[in-house]
Amino acid sequence: MPAKFIAVVSLSCLPFLFTLDGDFVFDDSEAIVKNEDVTSDSWTELFTNDFWGAKIKSNLSHKSYRPLTVLSFKLNYFLNNRTLSAYQFKVTNLVCHVICCLLVWKVFQTLTSRKVLSVVISENERLSRDLESNKYWWRNTAFLATLLFTVHPVHVEAVCGAVGRADILAAITFFLAILCYSKSQARHSRGYFFLLSTVFLAGISMLFKENGITVLGFCIIYEIVTKLKINRIESRTAKILSLDNITVDSMFRVMAIFTSILSLMYARWAVMGNTKPEFKPTDNPAAFAPTAFAKVATHNYIYFLNLLLFVWPQWLCYDWSMGCIRLLENMSDSRIVLVYTMYLYGLYTLETMYSGRNMKITNRIMFLAISLVVLPFLPAANILYPVGFVIAERILYIPSAGYCLLVAVGFNKLLDRRSTKFRKIALFSFMSVVMLYGVWSWRRSLDWQNEYSLFISGMAVCPLNAKVHYNVAKIADANKQYDMAISEYKEAIRLYPQYYQAMNNLANLLKNRKQYTEAERYLRLAVKNREDFPAAWMNLGILLASTKRLKESEAAYKTALNHRKNYPDCYYNLGNLVPLLQYLEMNKTEAAIESWLQAINQRQIDRALEIIPKALSELPNAPAVNFAIANMYGKLSRYEDAETHFLKAIRLFDKDIKAIHYANLGVLYHRWKKYALAEEMYTKALKIDPSFKTAQKNLVSLQKRKNK
Repeated sequence: MPAKFIAVVSLSCLPFLFTLDGDFVFDDSEAIVKNEDVTSDSWTELFTNDFWGAKIKSNLSHKSYRPLTVLSFKLNYFLNNRTLSAYQFKVTNLVCHVICCLLVWKVFQTLTSRKVLSVVISENERLSRDLESNKYWWRNTAFLATLLFTVHPVHVEAVCGAVGRADILAAITFFLAILCYSKSQARHSRGYFFLLSTVFLAGISMLFKENGITVLGFCIIYEIVTKLKINRIESRTAKILSLDNITVDSMFRVMAIFTSILSLMYARWAVMGNTKPEFKPTDNPAAFAPTAFAKVATHNYIYFLNLLLFVWPQWLCYDWSMGCIRLLENMSDSRIVLVYTMYLYGLYTLETMYSGRNMKITNRIMFLAISLVVLPFLPAANILYPVGFVIAERILYIPSAGYCLLVAVGFNKLLDRRSTKFRKIALFSFMSVVMLYGVWSWRRSLDWQNEYSLFISGMAVCPLNAKVHYNVAKIADANKQYDMAISEYKEAIRLYPQYYQAMNNLANLLKNRKQYTEAERYLRLAVKNREDFPAAWMNLGILLASTKRLKESEAAYKTALNHRKNYPDCYYNLGNLVPLLQYLEMNKTEAAIESWLQAINQRQIDRALEIIPKALSELPNAPAVNFAIANMYGKLSRYEDAETHFLKAIRLFDKDIKAIHYANLGVLYHRWKKYALAEEMYTKALKIDPSFKTAQKNLVSLQKRKNK
């Protein structure tokens, strides 16, 4: 046992050790780095938000409610002195994976124990002798299946991507629930405690990730296989669920589990606000297929690809959306053969299970293994509701356990009544597969070290996926590989002509190269494809200002602000030198000042300060510029600088002086506690405009203070 324990722990660690010093990648950015539920002081907000930090009841939410996973992220953050450390997150994921592998081993031991087999064995002495002669291989089935599970390459995304912790934690509680349910079947006083623990763990698993609830369905299957005495599961004519075989205890457990499933599903629906998530065609094209045939056929082809990833997990990709998998739209598509093959093989397997008289021992374990593959996958199968992805490798974390058990059972059958030499060759072959999977996992884990290697790896697997090219372009831009970035953005747009984010980013690159005409074309395409795209409108405003098309620039800025009221960058650009000059040219002094002050109010102070030297160098004697600068310095409590520019502005305004100019200087003196000067300025303002309410109110306030 110690040697096997060490083997399981070692193999579950080795493929991933070299990537612990990697970065946060892909979805980690939205779910962790930018998620205020992780970094804020509030410990309750995460229970009202989805996995990505949006309100769970919002129409914009993906409805992925995983508060306990987010809570684990938050604990990582606080235990690391309020710092987000990718290393710490990855180490935590790896430790969780090791724990899960050990639990899987225990579950496999339970599923292949005499408890499962005894119903068959007790009725047939010959089968009992067969088991006894082959007991070494049955005893090692669980261990061999676990070895395969520890190194399976589909686990790389869950272990190396920080957000994959949701799948690992859901798996841990999933397998703990199975172990508890197995104990609940024993005839002792603690049976009800373990049954209650099963339901509790299923609920916890669901709060780590949605598919955790499917463990309750597996428990019902486990009850049928182990307790309902299906004496001839292989016979078409058997009374599989005859009332003679149902005990009161079994019926109680099944009803309790079934009631729990309904209750948890209702609670989950209520948390979502009784609404389904809304996705875009780019997230899951098959769900938006134009015909029923295309939808059903493509989804079934995707099931085939998921099974293929179990068997031959070499083609792995971080994102299978957009054009990665073409729709299967008619019977002439050659891929339909693969779908038929999958179902024919499935029917053949069922036929073998139900008709073979010499496979009673393996039938039950195979039935459990198949259930362990199918049930946890159901929430991602687009059957109950559409999901926001095509293929997600981390979704296969729990189902892969069923696949590994199936392989080990098949391997055990292969060894049945074989020579010792053949068994040694077969065992060597099996261990070679384990080593191959381990090497693939190690190589794949290196891709998850940073976003550059991850995004580049996706191009080899999904060259038709526009999002893959978009992500490569973004990382190339960040690395100052501008030619590559431009090329990849154009490829993304070619593959998906409505890709407005790619158009916006490409336009920025072209603008920086002073290719204004082409840049403007892409920006106008971007806002045409999505009219409420504030970033593109703002960038269009910047570009138009650069080409001295001042009125068009102002209109673009205002359109951006109409679509996003709280937009600091846009206010900053409105208050920047070029927009300021254009406002002055159009005699819109107050608009210039307002946009500049908005930049300050939006906490863009440092960036607003950068404007001052440029403004003074271009227009040192412009009264509006000096007045705007004075107001900004006043906001920053830099009283002396503000006074200098207020006095200069008043002198330059000369005959065009207005009440607001004296009034604002009065406010400055008021805050500076130079009350006599403040009173003088308020009085001057009221001489120009006796109805100026701000000056009236402030002057009354000063006089009351004076009379105290």
